[in-house]
Amino acid sequence: MVDNIGEIVDACGSQTVCQVDGASISNASELGGVLPSGVRVVVIPSPDQAENVLSSGTIASQFKQATGADTVIVIEDRKKDLSFVASDGDATAIATALNSQGKDDGGEAVAAIASTLVPTDAPGDSAATNDLGAGIAVGVGVVILFAAAATVAVTLIRRSRKSGRALGSARRLEKELSSALRGEDGEFIRHAIEGLRERAAAHPDLGDRIRTLAEHVSELFVRVRQRGTEQQLRLLTVQYKDTLAKLTKALADDYYGDIRRNPQYWSNPEERAREVQRAVESVDAQLVENIKQVNESRDLEFKVALDSLIRTVDEAKLSDVYTDREKQ
Repeated sequence: MVDNIGEIVDACGSQTVCQVDGASISNASELGGVLPSGVRVVVIPSPDQAENVLSSGTIASQFKQATGADTVIVIEDRKKDLSFVASDGDATAIATALNSQGKDDGGEAVAAIASTLVPTDAPGDSAATNDLGAGIAVGVGVVILFAAAATVAVTLIRRSRKSGRALGSARRLEKELSSALRGEDGEFIRHAIEGLRERAAAHPDLGDRIRTLAEHVSELFVRVRQRGTEQQLRLLTVQYKDTLAKLTKALADDYYGDIRRNPQYWSNPEERAREVQRAVESVDAQLVENIKQVNESRDLEFKVALDSLIRTVDEAKLSDVYTDREKQ
């Protein structure tokens, strides 16, 4: 049972690729040799195989914090593996790159992008600087200062260009998303995406997973606009208007937020929280599958139903919050 991050950290030790509780990927031994320093991979059973008390996104975040790794990728061992990322870099971009490849095996997906998983800040050549003697000539010192200034200038220019490209990419994505999300229902989904990003900031334990889910919503609608049909676009809009309305309701500050802040005021708070976490994971998995279906011109399938979760939210009685009141 994946329910204790300390046990996972202890079990994995210094392994670059760690397979937990019988979970596996096809290339574990080879993958460790191609990953950059500071990147760790943890493979866990899927929720269908084990009752995961900790969400996969939480495992990634806590494992990263406990080990000091630059990037941690948690792979759920499924028929089609899913990946979750915590990173000093762009965790959302890494997770999207992994889950959008269409590979059934998560290890193969990681290997395909391993060369891009570099630390955000590479160490400088401090050793060479420390070797300079105290009697270095003033002229050499001036040269070094100019060289350092030139290096800083080049770095700033490169960062500026990267920021400009990122901003341009974000604007293009927003424009494409606006084109895909039309009408009242489309506007609702756009507001839901913004609401999910706000919920990610409000719930650190689920933050990475919610942000990834929000990006997958955007990616799905952009792709169906580019590659799919009007019928698919209408079907997705109707389906996800309902799904995202239910999910944001469950993640609201007066339900999931209050359960996390004040568990003493709720009946079965851990089970309630796990139900919301499972809903987030299930919706995200469905989004990734829908993206694949659009890419491959297959029929869209929707297998996630949140009716049970919403009944739980709607039927939360005052007696769950105020223990001095009798059950309704």
